[in-house]
Order: sequence, then structure tokens, then C-alpha cells
Amino acid sequence: MTFKKIGRLALCDGRLRVEIDTVGSFHFDNNCLVGEDGRQHGYAMPSATGRAVNLHLTEGALCTVIKSQLLQVVNGSIGKAAVFEVA
Repeated sequence: MTFKKIGRLALCDGRLRVEIDTVGSFHFDNNCLVGEDGRQHGYAMPSATGRAVNLHLTEGALCTVIKSQLLQVVNGSIGKAAVFEVA
């Protein structure tokens, strides 16, 4: 498996926001990724190991965020976390 950085995850106005360079911006509604158009564009699930959160996009792409970095974004210790494409 290879990983390529393709975006970032950050808090924006109190909401988690994912920006994927090739696709666009999304926010979370429960475990769904919702685009700026209000439509669902994928969903988030824990990885098999529990050390990451996988973002399954409706276009077929699989992205991942390291769980420890996501939690640091949520608690305010870091400003953003890298989003990687899994190939």
C-alpha cells in the first residue's frame, strides 16, 4: 500500500472540514462526508487497525487520516492533519 498526501483536515467554525485537493471540501454529518452542495459524497469509518480513520469517497477513492492527528485537531493541539490517498 502506498500513501500520497492529497489534502488536509481542520476545524473551521467549530466543524471538522476535509479539503481534498482534487475533489473539494467536505464537512462531517455523523459519519457522512457532505459537500458544499449539500449532497453526501462519502462516509468515514475507523480503519481495521483502529489507528486511522478511512474516508470512502463516492468517486471510489479511499483516503485516510491518522487517528492521533485527528484527535489533536479536535482538542486544539494542532491546527490541521494530513489526508492521504491510499493506493
